[in-house]
Amino acid sequence: MNDPEIYELANKVLGGLTNDLMEGTYAGLRGNLSLFWGSEEIYNACASSKGPSNEPPNHTITVNDELVRQVWRDAECCCEFLRSISEGSTTDEFYEFWDSRAKLPPCSDDEKLVHNMFVAAITWVYFHELGHLNQEHGVIRDEFGPKRDKAKRTTDIHEFEISRDKLISGKEALVSHVTELAADFEATNFYVLELIRHLLNPSFVDEKDRLEVFYDTLYLMVCGISLVFFRFNGDNPILPTAVVEGSHPKPLARLELLVIQITEILNILGPEIIGNVDGRTVNMLCKKATFSAALYWSTTNTENHDLDDGFILKGVHSSPCFLQYLQKIINTWDEVLPRIKQVNRFENPLGFMGFLNEFRKRATSVPPWGSAPEAKATTSSPPDAATS
Repeated sequence: MNDPEIYELANKVLGGLTNDLMEGTYAGLRGNLSLFWGSEEIYNACASSKGPSNEPPNHTITVNDELVRQVWRDAECCCEFLRSISEGSTTDEFYEFWDSRAKLPPCSDDEKLVHNMFVAAITWVYFHELGHLNQEHGVIRDEFGPKRDKAKRTTDIHEFEISRDKLISGKEALVSHVTELAADFEATNFYVLELIRHLLNPSFVDEKDRLEVFYDTLYLMVCGISLVFFRFNGDNPILPTAVVEGSHPKPLARLELLVIQITEILNILGPEIIGNVDGRTVNMLCKKATFSAALYWSTTNTENHDLDDGFILKGVHSSPCFLQYLQKIINTWDEVLPRIKQVNRFENPLGFMGFLNEFRKRATSVPPWGSAPEAKATTSSPPDAATS
């Protein structure tokens, strides 16, 4: 597919979502949602909210052409790479861990596989921007971060580009990280519910094939979203850190939390709505998809051109440093959530980020950063080269 065709497909997908929201939620609020396409050659998307939060919303989502072009090319190259793995090769043996050595769902049309990864990825990015707008994160950052004389006041929230500003820290960084993770959470809920809605449509898939299509679609979805985060992350694995700095959390940390959320949602809703969904299979497929994306990225986009386990997701509980980071996130989220509920545009409680009591206890059981040996050993990594 050439570049103009990619832009046309992206506009069809995201334009359709915008029209649906305008005819539904935004019409009910007497508001407006616009989709703009940016021409800057940067991997970037932006959410903008104009006017007070107690008035009808005037929202804009801007997506750069370069973002959708690169998303398609990454999906295309990933599929080509996975197809090229020879049976019995050293790389093929990595897949012995999974239930099947199949790297892609059975399909003779590679462009269809790329299409599904692409649509999943750009739809998730769009829903992430929508999450910022629904919860009026510009308002939250202004009210809970440093006062206007100490922080840049803007209605725009830029997502996926190298930071051109000073490296922010303290409360400003913490509120920014929390709102990014909150937008991730809402985006993931939106997308999973949208996936289920499609699967329940008889014109999309016959009931007898629903479970198989669900598993295949889930795998491609997680592959596509993972590639987005690897592109944000860049070519160097990032050491875990408990320090909250910069405008965005670590891309691979965000991916860790996102995959956990997908499996939790589907373990609850899958059996009730789709039927016969096996939680273990869902968990394995999600982990296998992130591994496939990590294998592709590490092998083709890093200096050593080999699998680097620094790109492989390890699990939240395996990193005391990450849990120390999440202590701050949980506390700040508890602080801002009441205000977010006041300004939230959609009456969708499932869109609010949540932390189970068991997880809270696990995070708070780790000594705060700087007071334990593991903290001192793991928090000296340099800041990210790119934000997401």
